[in-house]
Amino acid sequence: MNTDFPIQRVVFTDGVFDMLHANHVSLLEEASSFGSRLVVGVVSDARTQEFKRLPVVDEQNRLHVVKALRCVDHAFIIHAPLTSETMEQIIREHAVDAVVYAGDNTPDFYLPAEQAGIMHRLPYRTGINTSRIIDQVVERFT
Repeated sequence: MNTDFPIQRVVFTDGVFDMLHANHVSLLEEASSFGSRLVVGVVSDARTQEFKRLPVVDEQNRLHVVKALRCVDHAFIIHAPLTSETMEQIIREHAVDAVVYAGDNTPDFYLPAEQAGIMHRLPYRTGINTSRIIDQVVERFT
């Protein structure tokens, strides 16, 4: 084995990252600590609208901001449905060694990572979130 090059451990996490805020950055920084290379999936506008709401910031701008973060090595938009098949494809295409998720529910999307034993859960952070920011803007400016 050649020891001239450190072994890379690829970590994957995903999110909407609408109106990027401190909790988003903390998640990404903590996720990056699980390996040597952080790959981030930014959920597309269409997919986000299926389970949440239309993001305030469009997907290309959200991707641009996520890519600009020092802890992120690669980021892409997830256009495919958030299914276990999509997660399997992401794990395979990016040679993912660890998947990091902030929350305690287990959407089907994460089942392949669970089954492979590469799933790592972080507690959901309370405090600032995009919905709260939107509420504050509406309250202050209406």
